[in-house]
Amino acid sequence: MNEIKQYANPDQESVIGQILDNQIDINSVAEFEDLLRVFPDNADLYRKYADLLADKKQVNAAQRAYHKAATLYLDAGLVLQAIVAKILAWSTVKPSHREGIEFHTMVRRKGGGDMPSQVLFSQLKYEEIVALMLRLTRVRLSPGDVVYDTGQESTGIFFIVSGELTETLPQIKGAEPPAAIALAENDIFGDIFPLEEESHCLARVVATTAAELVKISKPVLKAACYRYPRIRELLERLSRIRTPQGSDRAWQTVRRSCRYCLPADIKIEFSSADDENKRAVHGTIRDLSTGGICVVLKNDTTNYDIEALLNQKTNLTILEGNRTVIDGLMGAVVWRKTAGQMTHPTHILGIKFDPMTEETAIALNAFCTISNDEQDMIWNLWNHLVRH
Repeated sequence: MNEIKQYANPDQESVIGQILDNQIDINSVAEFEDLLRVFPDNADLYRKYADLLADKKQVNAAQRAYHKAATLYLDAGLVLQAIVAKILAWSTVKPSHREGIEFHTMVRRKGGGDMPSQVLFSQLKYEEIVALMLRLTRVRLSPGDVVYDTGQESTGIFFIVSGELTETLPQIKGAEPPAAIALAENDIFGDIFPLEEESHCLARVVATTAAELVKISKPVLKAACYRYPRIRELLERLSRIRTPQGSDRAWQTVRRSCRYCLPADIKIEFSSADDENKRAVHGTIRDLSTGGICVVLKNDTTNYDIEALLNQKTNLTILEGNRTVIDGLMGAVVWRKTAGQMTHPTHILGIKFDPMTEETAIALNAFCTISNDEQDMIWNLWNHLVRH
C-alpha cells in the first residue's frame, strides 16, 4: 500500500497492535507483504499474514508463512506459539517425518525456559510432543467470554497462545474478597486432576481481551497420558507449583512467578575480536527471569545500528547505583525492537542467557526472588514509570 512506509514512523508498537487486534484491517496480500518488508522479524505479523493466506486458499504460501512465524517464535523462545503455527502449517500440507523430527529438535534446543509452556513442551520426547500437538484444538475468545465458572465440571486443560484472561477464586464467607489473577500468553489453566475422576472448576475464568487458546479435552488427555505416562508426570509437576501469592490455583502463572520487573540498571558489552574496540551500552531492566532478560536501552548509548545487534553475544552486568550486583551473565540478543517516535526512539533488546555457573545462578535467583509485597510494589512503580 502507498501508506505502508508511515508504519515505520512514530509509535510502531501501537500500529502493530492495532493490526493484530483487527483495528487496522488489511485484506490484501500485496499490502501485507509490503508491511512485512517494514517489520521483517515480527512473528505475530507473519502469523496473521499466514492466516490471511489460508483464508484466501493460498495453501502453499500460507504454509511457508506459518513456518516462518514458527521459526521467529522459536528464536524468541515462544514454544507454544511456534507449536500452534506449526500445527496450522501442517494442517495445510502434511509434514514429513523428517520435518517433524527437525522441529522437535529446535523446540528442545531453543525452547528451554521457566514459563509453564516452555517447561512442558521443551522436555517432551518426539512422540510425546506429536501426541499432544495432534490433540490440541483452537479456541477463540472475545472480551467478556466466560471459559468456565466455579463449580462447573472440568472439561480440559487450556494453554494461552495470545491475549489476557482473569481468574477469580470464589468468595469465602467472612474473608476478604479474593484478588483476580491475571492470566496471559504461555500460562496454563484448567482443573483436570485427578484424571480418572470427575473434577470441578475451582475458579471463574473470563477473557479480558480477545484471546486465542488451545485446549486438550480431559478424556483425550487421559488417553494420551495412558499411552505416554511422562506427559502426566510433567503436567502434574507443573500443577503442583503454587504461585508466590499463596493462592489456591493449581498452576503457576508466567508474569508473577517467572518474570520480574526490577528497577535496576544494566551494562551490556558486545563481543569483539578486538578487545580495544569492544562496545558497551547501558539500559534498564524491563523483564527478568532465570532464562533471559528484556532491556530498555538508554538513548545516549544507542548511536549505532540497532538491527546489527541481533544474535550478537553479550556479557551483562547488573548494577544498583555504582554497585555491581551480578556480573558475568553471558548470553545473546534473540530479538530487538524500536518503539516511540523516530526522533526519540526507544530501543529494546531481548537477551537469552547462556548456561551459567551454579554461583551465578544462585546470585540471579536471589536477586529475582524478593518478597511478594516488594514485588507488587515494584510492579506498580514500573507501570507508573512506563505510563509517565
